[in-house]
Amino acid sequence: MDGAVEDSRPPLNFKWKKISTTTGPAPKPRHGHKAVAIKELIIIFGGGNDGIVDELHVLNTATNQWFAPQVRGEKPSGCAAFGFICDGVRLLIFGGMVEFGRYSNDLYELLASRWEWRHLTPLNEPPCPRLGHSFNLVGQKAIIFGGLANESNDPKLNIPKYLNDVFMLEIREGTSLQWQCPVFEGTTPAPRESHAAVTFGNRLVIYGGMNGHRLSDVWLLDVDKMSWSPVATQGSVPIPRSLHSAVVIKNRMYSYGGWVPVLAEDGALPVHETEWRCTNSIACLNLDTLTWEQCPPYPRPGGPGGGALSKGGAHSGRVWNNQVCCNDLWYLETEIPPAPTRVQLVRAGTNSLELLWTTISSADCYLLQIQQYNFAGLPQKPKIEGGAAIKAEVGDPNGSILPATGQKEVVMQWHDVDIVRGTQYTVTGYQIPVEGDKAGEQKMVRVELQPGKAYKFRVCAINSCGSGPFSEMAAFKTCMPGFPGAPSAIRISKSTEGAHLSWEPPANSAGTITEYSVYLGLKPQPSAQPGTMAFARVYCGPGSSCIVSHSQLASAHVDTTSKPAIIFRIAAKNDKGYGPATQVRWLQDPKPADKAAAAVAKRPSATPPPDDGAKRQKTGP
Repeated sequence: MDGAVEDSRPPLNFKWKKISTTTGPAPKPRHGHKAVAIKELIIIFGGGNDGIVDELHVLNTATNQWFAPQVRGEKPSGCAAFGFICDGVRLLIFGGMVEFGRYSNDLYELLASRWEWRHLTPLNEPPCPRLGHSFNLVGQKAIIFGGLANESNDPKLNIPKYLNDVFMLEIREGTSLQWQCPVFEGTTPAPRESHAAVTFGNRLVIYGGMNGHRLSDVWLLDVDKMSWSPVATQGSVPIPRSLHSAVVIKNRMYSYGGWVPVLAEDGALPVHETEWRCTNSIACLNLDTLTWEQCPPYPRPGGPGGGALSKGGAHSGRVWNNQVCCNDLWYLETEIPPAPTRVQLVRAGTNSLELLWTTISSADCYLLQIQQYNFAGLPQKPKIEGGAAIKAEVGDPNGSILPATGQKEVVMQWHDVDIVRGTQYTVTGYQIPVEGDKAGEQKMVRVELQPGKAYKFRVCAINSCGSGPFSEMAAFKTCMPGFPGAPSAIRISKSTEGAHLSWEPPANSAGTITEYSVYLGLKPQPSAQPGTMAFARVYCGPGSSCIVSHSQLASAHVDTTSKPAIIFRIAAKNDKGYGPATQVRWLQDPKPADKAAAAVAKRPSATPPPDDGAKRQKTGP
């Protein structure tokens, strides 16, 4: 943070990270553009370097892939320093500079579900043409504040006029668009342009800007009470700035970059601002306490004037004293990652357990830990009667082991298995500390997994801010020698009778396969233990295919940890008994509302997901 005032509180824990590898047609270097986010998509429009452009670019942050949608409809002219807001899949653009000295007051709508532009003409007198204004969505009200107008009718003769007016549009579905210029109570902020504005609850927060000199004040517009109020912030006030970006993450406003005045040699602000520079500093305002918080001293290199910030990401802008435009891409890590969901079992072996867990988008890697599952006696698995009758076997959908009632667990130490870059790992052993040869010395000794033993697992995600909380514990058991492996090549398709399942015998049968069992995950009962699922055997026989009827499927649980799916488990039996089961997720069609939302996240040329797909996981019995 720029400024000479010291802050004794510890700095916030966050860090810039550069996205160095992307695919697809990336935007050219530019400034004056804007960005909004729809789920994992960042949509960038306008701005320019050698001339103002009307290009639309989209970045899929899940894949780091750029694409340029084929738009249609009434496309707006290229513009810079405009307003850009997002309401679901509906984007609105207002105003901006279309060429030097000529500003716009046009309103355009972009429907991202089909990439279609439309020119809107609300009722009543519109705001005057302007640039550098803020355009925010508070509830269902689109709010314009301030900006810079040209009082001359000749674009070549630019007579700047700083604005502090407020216009509103009610954009609620079913209402006609009408410009409103309401009267607010309280003192109105000074006219300004190139300020930052964010929405926090029912309030609009205005920070900084320019009206002949840079500003550092903060104002609140309470939309419910229709009142302005200045904010007497606490903490070390950042240096005045304009053309900065801002975004709200939880209860904090993060403001990045912009232009700031050049300080005197003693660190004081100049009385008359004659020089300015680009900054790469971050200012962070706690919106609950209205306190400026100390930021860590490792900002992103360079600093954009007129860059774009969306959900903690920065793209492009001007750097090095307004001489160079860039098109680099960064994101700001602001907190430790959340806990992954409980570890799942993919495949159990006699001396190995293959595990899987959910991806955490903010994680760089994961720490997997193991613990011996030490009970006085492990519970016996409830016996399932034959036939297709729906009798429940209580267990975890991942094949977890549950303690029997009244069993007391011996507390054991957790041990690190490995730091894992992905979300799947085969555990064959782990390291434990033992006493070394010298007094007080410890060394690590590897312990191999043993057949027929139970182990507990947990995993946490790690990023540059630290390690997050651990997942819930899950326990799995290795297989005993001589039992068959898990069935493979499972196929599921719809039929007139229900669901048709087929599979191939295990690669390692360890003898003759005498029968197979198919289990269906059931809807949880009110009395069910949290994190468990009841399974019912819906087929038992020597054949390698079966039909699960519609009446049986009506009792199925639809798992929504990722894509909606019904869960099956299929196991093979030889003369020693049943081996590990293959767990299969039979993908289900999402609801119509989910389909519409998912369509936004796809590229126009994206391949639709296959029908009746089955995502396979192998799990213990």
